[in-house]
Amino acid sequence: MTENSDFDTHLFKDRYDAYNALVEILPVKVMQHEKWILLALSGGAVEITAKLANRFGFDFDLLFSEAIVAPNNEECQLAMVSETNDIVIEEKLVQSFGISLDYIYDEGERLFHERIVKYQHRYREGLGVSDLRDKNVLLVDEGCETGFNTMCALKSVLNMGVRKVSLATPVIPDDLFTLVDKKVDKIYAVHIIRDFISVDYYYENLPKLKPKEIKAILAECKHYLPYIKGEEAL
Repeated sequence: MTENSDFDTHLFKDRYDAYNALVEILPVKVMQHEKWILLALSGGAVEITAKLANRFGFDFDLLFSEAIVAPNNEECQLAMVSETNDIVIEEKLVQSFGISLDYIYDEGERLFHERIVKYQHRYREGLGVSDLRDKNVLLVDEGCETGFNTMCALKSVLNMGVRKVSLATPVIPDDLFTLVDKKVDKIYAVHIIRDFISVDYYYENLPKLKPKEIKAILAECKHYLPYIKGEEAL
């Protein structure tokens, strides 16, 4: 069950602990019967998603995205672009800084070609995200913070024509939960937090996964869709 929380301490020891907590609230039997596809939204989410896939037999993929930041201020995120070229913009912030939409879309195109295409080659052998039309999809992340990544992923999968889309996350701010809950079929959140601080604050140990570590996790998972497709093509 989800719960409203006001914690001043760690909620999870590590991603494995968070994964176990998610297992307790996910409708696993329904997901297996309906053949849900899992979609990891970040590098850290790969570890959690792969464990779910290996244990319960779910196929999964990644969805790559990049933050679009303000000129001369990399700490100020204005928008997010996904590998499906969908963009989510914080319009009030963009307007307050007097930044043109041309800048946002030009940056989105640049980031797609300079970074996202590299991710596709590094982790999918150049393939785009799997075809999700008429699929039941579960977006998975190690935690939701600003909502940019979640909302951009949601826009992407809806435009791909999914049948249903839900979100699984160990931690999420209560205001973001309310916003996202209106747009998805279901949110599976272990902790819904007031006065949210940051995702890593709620983990005792949350090291950033290196590319080689992510690739090793994907290589060991029999349910990673891009590798399944590669084997079928042989």
